[in-house]
Amino acid sequence: MSYNYFSRVYDDLTENIDYQVRSDYISGLFADRGIKSGASILDLACGTGTFSKLFFDKGFKVIGIDASSEMLEIAAFKTNGNVPLIRAKMQDFSLAESLDACICCLDSINHLNNIDDVKITFFNIHQSLKVGGIFIFDVNTVYKHNYILADYTFIFDEDKYFLSWDNELENENKVRMIIDIFALQENGEYKRYSEEFYETAFEIDELKKALSEYFKVLYVYDDLSRNDPKSDSERIYFVCERI
Repeated sequence: MSYNYFSRVYDDLTENIDYQVRSDYISGLFADRGIKSGASILDLACGTGTFSKLFFDKGFKVIGIDASSEMLEIAAFKTNGNVPLIRAKMQDFSLAESLDACICCLDSINHLNNIDDVKITFFNIHQSLKVGGIFIFDVNTVYKHNYILADYTFIFDEDKYFLSWDNELENENKVRMIIDIFALQENGEYKRYSEEFYETAFEIDELKKALSEYFKVLYVYDDLSRNDPKSDSERIYFVCERI
């Protein structure tokens, strides 16, 4: 998907996400493995660049990759040209140099709709990191897909647009997401923009197996914690080391 108009409202829709708290959490996990300010980091599926900016502000050397040119335009403005940005899909990229670490945040891995694409993405990340490099990513869980996202509709009624976000559970692992945005035009009329994409949830063991050729899984944590995932965890973090 291109994210077209959706990129313009993405930051509004994610205002409930405390990016600072999440970047501090990830920085702490990095520090545990000796990845500190000055290290080079790939922000994979960087979107509008909020994490890229926060890690740059922490002193990291950041490269951002995203498949959406619209998202990258916003990221370029947000990072003030301080972060090199590359347009590429997660399952189709390579870097000229090996980096110290990689992050892939806010369920971006869930946007890969089959385990083969996940494996290809993990291989690309492996190829982009130094031996011993750290890869941290989060995913939405199967529980969240089945009980939180499934068959729910979310409405956002703002001054300049009205947005309907409709979820349809296709099977126990995959949710179809249909977004309709009615944007207020200068003439007072509304123009409709529609986007559609899927999120796929993977079991922890399935992701561990996909990682096993390229990474040692150091930890799997419940969201923003150092605790083991629970049966009703909605988001989990993987901390991995490149082998």
